[in-house]
Amino acid sequence: MSYLKKELYDLITNDNSIFDFIQESALDGLWYWDLENPEEEWMNPKFWTTLGYNPNDMPHKSNAWQNIIFPDDLAIAANNITKHLQDPNHPYDQICRYQHKNGSTKWIKCTGKAIRDKNGKPIRMLGAHIDITDLKYQEELLEKCNEAALIGYWEVDLIEQKIHWSKITKTIHETAQDYQPVLETAINFFKEGEHREEIISKFNDCATNGAPYDVRLQIVTAKNNIKWVRSIGQATFINGLCTKVYGTFQDITAEKKAKFALIKEKEKLQTVLEGTNLGTWEWNISTGSLTFNKRWAEMIGYTIKELEPISIQTWQNLVHPDDLKTSEEKLKDCFAKKIEFYDFECRMRHKNGEWIWILDHGKVISWTDDGQPLLMYGTHTDITESKRKFELNKQFIIQNPNAIAMFDKNMCYLACSEKWQLDYNIKSVYSEGKSIYELFPGSEAKWKKIHDECLTGVVKKSDEEKFFQPDGSIQWLQWEIKPWYIDQSKVGGVIVYTLDITHRKKTEEAFRISEEAFRGNFENAAIGMALLNESGKWIKVNQSLCNIIGYTEQELMQISFQDITHPEDLDADLKQLKELVAGNINFYHIEKRYICKNGEIVHIILAASLVRDDNQKPLYFISQIIDITPQKKAEEEIQSLLLVTKDQNERLKNFAHIVSHNLRSHSGNIAMMLDLLLYENKYLADNEIIQLLDTASKNLKETIAHLNEIVLMNTSINDNLVPINLKKSIDSSIQNLQALIISAHVEIQNEVQEDVSIKGIQAYIDSILLNFLSNAIKYRSTIYPPTIKLSLLNEENQLVLCIADNGVGIDLKQNGDKLFGMYKTFHGNEDARGIGLFITKNQIEALGGKVEIESELNKGTTFKIYFNYA
Repeated sequence: MSYLKKELYDLITNDNSIFDFIQESALDGLWYWDLENPEEEWMNPKFWTTLGYNPNDMPHKSNAWQNIIFPDDLAIAANNITKHLQDPNHPYDQICRYQHKNGSTKWIKCTGKAIRDKNGKPIRMLGAHIDITDLKYQEELLEKCNEAALIGYWEVDLIEQKIHWSKITKTIHETAQDYQPVLETAINFFKEGEHREEIISKFNDCATNGAPYDVRLQIVTAKNNIKWVRSIGQATFINGLCTKVYGTFQDITAEKKAKFALIKEKEKLQTVLEGTNLGTWEWNISTGSLTFNKRWAEMIGYTIKELEPISIQTWQNLVHPDDLKTSEEKLKDCFAKKIEFYDFECRMRHKNGEWIWILDHGKVISWTDDGQPLLMYGTHTDITESKRKFELNKQFIIQNPNAIAMFDKNMCYLACSEKWQLDYNIKSVYSEGKSIYELFPGSEAKWKKIHDECLTGVVKKSDEEKFFQPDGSIQWLQWEIKPWYIDQSKVGGVIVYTLDITHRKKTEEAFRISEEAFRGNFENAAIGMALLNESGKWIKVNQSLCNIIGYTEQELMQISFQDITHPEDLDADLKQLKELVAGNINFYHIEKRYICKNGEIVHIILAASLVRDDNQKPLYFISQIIDITPQKKAEEEIQSLLLVTKDQNERLKNFAHIVSHNLRSHSGNIAMMLDLLLYENKYLADNEIIQLLDTASKNLKETIAHLNEIVLMNTSINDNLVPINLKKSIDSSIQNLQALIISAHVEIQNEVQEDVSIKGIQAYIDSILLNFLSNAIKYRSTIYPPTIKLSLLNEENQLVLCIADNGVGIDLKQNGDKLFGMYKTFHGNEDARGIGLFITKNQIEALGGKVEIESELNKGTTFKIYFNYA
């Protein structure tokens, strides 16, 4: 005995906690029964908790558990105990069902061992319980799954010599569901002879040596029908004794019949194929072995003997390397059941070194139970000659000057002409083997039905059909689709021919639209329109012409155009008309007068053209008449106004001369008096007010000089623009406003660079700067320290002067559209006259610039003034 085992025995003997640990952890219940006093039986607490009871409430009596065990299982347990007590070699081991306190069923595996006195008399019984409820539920689920899959279950209890068949097993045997099989009768269901002998041999080997088996044999059912079944068996051993053999039972009659039928079909097919002169092959996919017939070897110039030993590698060595990859992809699709047939054209090397074309056609004819391909059968056809013809056809298609394409049966491109690629703009994406539906998404809905019809041998065509392109344009096509043939009867695909007739249709459509448009324009035109014959008689007139001259259509039909033309204008009109008839001109425009029905004169512009027949003979004149009487009256008014304006302009010039001359005199007097004051009072030279007055006097003199230059200009402003240093102009304007700046405590930041020059007139630039700066000072902030910042931007090849302040701002939503209007004011200032911004805007635009504004109330205003670079 191992010292550890002895040590464990000692621990159990001396330490009760060890025994408690074993019974709580290793078992779901432990029991000890006094056979001399059968009512006394000790059940450990875990047995009761497993069944949902409180161990403290349960008596240690045998009838306590006998009341909750299933009656059928109690009888089996009693029978097993009796046999075990009589024979120690008979194991006490069975599965019993107990009712849980909550009403559910608990499956308990119950084992036991009788404890005997020295005479062998059993006096006690020690046993253990194991909860196998979850296991039984799994067995029941498995049973249901087997029923769903039509797989039966069977079990042979060698201890009890009983057989159990599931419902499906009984159904396969065609027995009643209450049928109780025994070992002898179960074996006798197997067909007498080799089938029965094999099952007996397999069963005995399994029960004796534990060898599992899986056999396919025939049985004769209770209804005397013969079936093929698959029987799987395995054994359970306890203490070296086989107690049970169990397994599954499946009806495979349909599978067997299919295999037998397949073998017959294969034999029949082999006979037929041998008469067609085709090469045949049979491939065992699982082993790789390959069988070819004599004709296959002859195709490539060999005998079968020369190629032996033959395997899949033999074929792979003969096939062109470029074709192997495609073959593998097709085989994968075939094995995955994506396609039913393996159909492939490949090149194989002939014994003489040439490549020949072979059509390889095959199909998987046998599969394993788990869906894996087992056996494949096929044929080889020499298509070298037809392939050569096919390649010639492809070259014809490719080199064809028309739009033509060749497709296989799946509508994948085999070839197409360059014109086809250009017409349908697919040159960059085209490649042989691409589907037409892939290159033209959305076309399948319209064309697939037509293509499918043509693949049956039908020719389809259309003389003209309209198509909408992806970009929304319209294309007109004349098309024809016809099948091409591999041989006299087998269609290989279709050839599609198209002719783009869009230009022709557009021309026809344009002509139709032109006719309709002319008719609509003639009748609904806002101007007068008329058709006249060669003598000047009205053929057709529209309502607008009637409205212009006051005649009805019926009245005009009675007279000619000469009758309503002003006599002074008639000769000029007739002269142009003769030139038109002679073909010297194609049309003419003339301004003339019509005499209306009421005698009034209307001024019109006449546009006339001539329509001729195919022989250039005049058919009729088309006249368009525009009433310009209001324009003529307006011209007269404008001419009158021009005369008045010219006179006023001369007056203004004289006024400007007088003003500039007089102002220059007064400014000279002021400067002279200031010089006299300083001469007599030299101490005033340092007086700040006198200095400001002196500067203002000089600036006034300079401004008057600039104004005088403007007055003296006789040409346009653009001819008198000169380069002006913007920085100096700004500094000068700031100096002029110095008194106002000091009194208003305004900070001015001039960030304009020294070397910036613009095109302008100095007087305009001074006026613009003074106006914007004085306004910024006038409308300064009363909340923040007032600031004015001058800076430059470059935009659109112009220089932008930004004058930004933090003053009261302007509500642009309310006043933006009238900001630069004359006499417009926005702040209620008493000094405001609403003329400054108006004048300033006109000055800026006169210099070829523009002005923009950004403003927000109580945050400030930024004026952007655009100047041209010098």
